[in-house]
Amino acid sequence: VIADNVGDNVGDIAGMGSDLFGSYAESTCAALVVGSISSFGINHQFTPMCFPLLVSSGGIIVCLVTTLFATDFFEIKAVKEIEPALKKQLIISTVLMTAGVAIICWLALPPSFTIFNFGSQKTVKNWQ
Repeated sequence: VIADNVGDNVGDIAGMGSDLFGSYAESTCAALVVGSISSFGINHQFTPMCFPLLVSSGGIIVCLVTTLFATDFFEIKAVKEIEPALKKQLIISTVLMTAGVAIICWLALPPSFTIFNFGSQKTVKNWQ
C-alpha cells in the first residue's frame, strides 16, 4: 500500500511537471510565431522575434543566481530557518527577473510596431 501511494505521488508530480513544461513550451512557440509575423519584408527585425527566447534565457540565469544564493549564502541549519530562506529566494528572484525583463524590453523591443487586423493597421509606440 505504501509503495503504491509513493508510486502514485511520484507519477503525479512527474505528470504535473511535464504538463507545466508543455504549457511553457507551447506559449513560447506561440509568442515566437506572433513575433515572426510582426514585421514583413525588408523591414523584418530579428530581435523582436527572439524576445520570448531572451526572456526565457534571462529566467534561467536568474534561476541559477537564486540557486547560488540559496545554497551558498543562506545556509539553513535549523527547521525554523526554512521559511525565511524561501521568502528571501522569492524576493531575490522577483527583483532580479523584474530588472532583467525591463532591460530585455529596453534592448530588444523596437521603438514602434504595427498591429495588423484584417485590413486595418495600428501603430503602437514604445516608451523609448
